[in-house]
Amino acid sequence: MLRLLLAVTLVSCGAPTSVTATRSPAPSPSRSAALATNSPTATVASPSIDPANVPQCVASQLRAVAAGIQTTDFFAGAVFVANQGTAACTLRGNPEVVLLTAGGAPLDVRSASVTASAPKLVVVPVGEFRPDPAGLLGIGASAPLRWENYCEDALPMSFRMTLPEAGGVIEGTFVDIAGKPVSTLGVARCEDASGPSTFTVYPFQEPVQ
Repeated sequence: MLRLLLAVTLVSCGAPTSVTATRSPAPSPSRSAALATNSPTATVASPSIDPANVPQCVASQLRAVAAGIQTTDFFAGAVFVANQGTAACTLRGNPEVVLLTAGGAPLDVRSASVTASAPKLVVVPVGEFRPDPAGLLGIGASAPLRWENYCEDALPMSFRMTLPEAGGVIEGTFVDIAGKPVSTLGVARCEDASGPSTFTVYPFQEPVQ
C-alpha cells in the first residue's frame, strides 16, 4: 500500500498537466441531493467491449475511501473507488475532493486540480474493498492526492468527492495502509505558517498493481 500511494502520486506528477487552484467550497445541499437521487445503469460489460460503450459511473453505485502518508517532501495519498453496482462503469477526468472537519466544514486549504490533456477513460469493474495486511484490495480506480504545508489544528475526519461529468457526490471515509477504517487521514507537515496549504487532486486512473 505504501508503494501504491507513492506510485499513483508520483506517476501522475510526471504526466503533462495543467493546474487550476481554488479555495475549498462550502458544503452544498444540491450535491447531497445528487448523491441520493443518482442510480446505477444496469448495462452488462464484458472484457472485450469498447470502454467508450460502457456507461458512466454514478455516485450511488460507488464507494470511496482515502489513505495517505507523509513523505519526505509532501503528504502523498489517493482516493480509492470500488464499484458496488451490478455492472462495470467508467470514470474520466478529475474529481473534486473536499476534506471535512468533524462538524462537516471544509478544511482551510487551497484546492488545486491537475488535468491531463487527454484524460484516460477508466473502466471500473464490479467489486468491493477488502482489507489486507499487504494493502487494500478491490480497488477499481484511484485519484492521487498531494497535500503540502498544513498548519491548522482542525483535522480531516471525512471527505466529499464530486465526480466529473455530473456523476454525483460520494461521502467518503479514511483507511490505513492495510485498508482498515481510521478516524482521520492525517495531515501534511507544517512548513510555513504564513503560507497557504495546497491540496492537489489528480485525474482518475487505473489502480497501480
